[in-house]
Amino acid sequence: MRVAAWTVVLALAGTPVAAHAAGGPPLRGEVIGRSVQDRPIRVVRVGDPDAPRKVLVVGCIHGTEPAGLAITRALRRVVPPDGVQLLVLDRINPDGCAAGTRGNARGVDLNRNFPRAWRPLGGVFDSGPRALSEPESRAARALIRRERPSVSIWYHQALNWVDLQPGSNLRLMRMYARVSGMRAAVTPPLPGTVVRWTAHTYPGRTAFVVELPAGRLSSAAVFRHRRAVLALASEL
Repeated sequence: MRVAAWTVVLALAGTPVAAHAAGGPPLRGEVIGRSVQDRPIRVVRVGDPDAPRKVLVVGCIHGTEPAGLAITRALRRVVPPDGVQLLVLDRINPDGCAAGTRGNARGVDLNRNFPRAWRPLGGVFDSGPRALSEPESRAARALIRRERPSVSIWYHQALNWVDLQPGSNLRLMRMYARVSGMRAAVTPPLPGTVVRWTAHTYPGRTAFVVELPAGRLSSAAVFRHRRAVLALASEL
């Protein structure tokens, strides 16, 4: 498959992330919102800005589960298939990532804060006072509503499987599992998760969780997951 030659150039920390293509217009990372503690939430576009299909990849939603960041960093250097742009979002929960906590700065589990089947929960899975009470959740919802990604991949730890989300494309999810070398599993639906909300709100779109193993990923594992994202994108 022919692909355009796109190069991602990372700016200094704290400044926008820029990208450019030979002979094409410059691309820039976008601040899509701010956290409770006013940290920016940035998405980086990798690939043709006019691509009709998007793949959203989120490295870290729980600050205690950061292994996916190695994959999102690697995805900045790839060449997506024709017609596909990657939306690479390292941290939807920058406060939790900075503090090493599961929840955001108010202790809310962002993956229990989305509207689909939301209910009040306490403890470590605190779902917040209401659905979308948190600025980070609202930023994610706004991005998904605006971009309508064909596929959304959210990295978690540490169950070590690809979670087959009901309502999403089973073939694509199983492809990701096969290419990445992971097993696939079906787990009971949880209240207020972003993938459950996405699959319900946008029928025909695929959103799923990849539960990475505990600890840091090896370079070989990062390569397999990067390849799995591109293999999935090539099928859209």
